[in-house]
Amino acid sequence: MNMDRNRIWIIGSIVIVVAVVAMGLLLGIQPQLEAVSTANDDRMAVEASNSGQAAVLAKLKTDFAGIDNLKAELIPLKASVPSGTEMPSFVTQLDALAGSTSVTLSGMTVADAVPYAAPAALASTGTADAAAGSSDAPARSSAAAPLTDSQITAKTFASLAVQITVTGSYAHALDFISGLQSGQRLYLVTGITTAPLTDAPVEGAKARTPGDVQATITGLVYVLVPPATAATPAATPAAVAPAP
Repeated sequence: MNMDRNRIWIIGSIVIVVAVVAMGLLLGIQPQLEAVSTANDDRMAVEASNSGQAAVLAKLKTDFAGIDNLKAELIPLKASVPSGTEMPSFVTQLDALAGSTSVTLSGMTVADAVPYAAPAALASTGTADAAAGSSDAPARSSAAAPLTDSQITAKTFASLAVQITVTGSYAHALDFISGLQSGQRLYLVTGITTAPLTDAPVEGAKARTPGDVQATITGLVYVLVPPATAATPAATPAAVAPAP
């Protein structure tokens, strides 16, 4: 009888111990284990983030090492398409070009700036023989599409129509136009007209030679619109009086 009672006490004690351990595991050890697991997950996430940031920092250091070269490349680009109209410097450029090509800059007008418009594709064309069904002269069904860039839009660029008039020999006028298209400021020629000079030269002007012409060049210059404002810069119409 005493033996059975002792056995019951032993079994009860074991059950109590197991229950205490289980409760301790649930109430004390398990939350700590979960906290350790969460901390490990957080540590791994931070290490991954630090690794990514270290890679970005290394890339920035590499890019910064070549910043002087980038600045050097930016200088001619800013001169080609400035962030302002910069008409005085453009006139100075034209004066120098006129002197080097032996023509006289006799007039210049600048229109107000307008938002940039991408060039339109040329219309499809075909020959008369092709239209008639001749196999000897196939039609040109399509024209080359103009080059465009998604970063060049009406919000980032503006254009100003500029008309320039020079006088001199036909060959020198062509030299001026060639230099105009390859000068420091980007200038897109959209039209050229020439006419022989028949009137007498203005007193004090350069002597004319037979065959001199007046060349009128129409075209566009461009302005970079700052992203902060995204507004079209205004340009006051300007004119250069004929050289004396």
